[in-house]
Amino acid sequence: MSSYLLFAIVQKGDGSRLMSVMRDAGASGGTICYAKGTATSSILSVLGLGESRKEVLMSLLDESVMEKVLSSAMNAKCKNGVAIIMDANIKESFDMQNDWEMIEVIVEKGYSEDVMAVARKAGASGGTVINAHGTASEEDAKFFGISIVPEKEILLIVASRDVSEKVMEAIRNLECLKKKGMGILFTIPVRNFVPLG
Repeated sequence: MSSYLLFAIVQKGDGSRLMSVMRDAGASGGTICYAKGTATSSILSVLGLGESRKEVLMSLLDESVMEKVLSSAMNAKCKNGVAIIMDANIKESFDMQNDWEMIEVIVEKGYSEDVMAVARKAGASGGTVINAHGTASEEDAKFFGISIVPEKEILLIVASRDVSEKVMEAIRNLECLKKKGMGILFTIPVRNFVPLG
């Protein structure tokens, strides 16, 4: 049986409500992360999104409940947002033709705005920034015996396949990311792209 990852980006406060609706439809659970949106004001007027606090809900779904959960998510009383379905079976997802991709960029804290600026120039309409941190290791710097773990930002951009190549190339050529260890860039094929609210 196939598995799918539902990835929903909604306004702050809507994540728990959406998870409750999805659980009633058969989802087993999920994880909510806090983030901020980066959509431009022109997009704000069209979609009602913008530089605001967001919640990112991730839920792993079985094929048997995926359609029902997605339908429930679309009818949930969320102000605004987007839901993305990705194939959790990596081999299968790369074999199929997808019109959309999620570009993920993990960078040191403070660089996501620079990355988003070049991504916009290359055709991206907006993205979502999740605050994160690295994982400690023996090599990490220590301060009074405590490991200092670098803070990170994860930038998520959903773009059509024809735009994503240009966006990735623009990010790849960003001077501040050419230093070793500054970040990583990868894409994930998106199965469905659904506006919420």
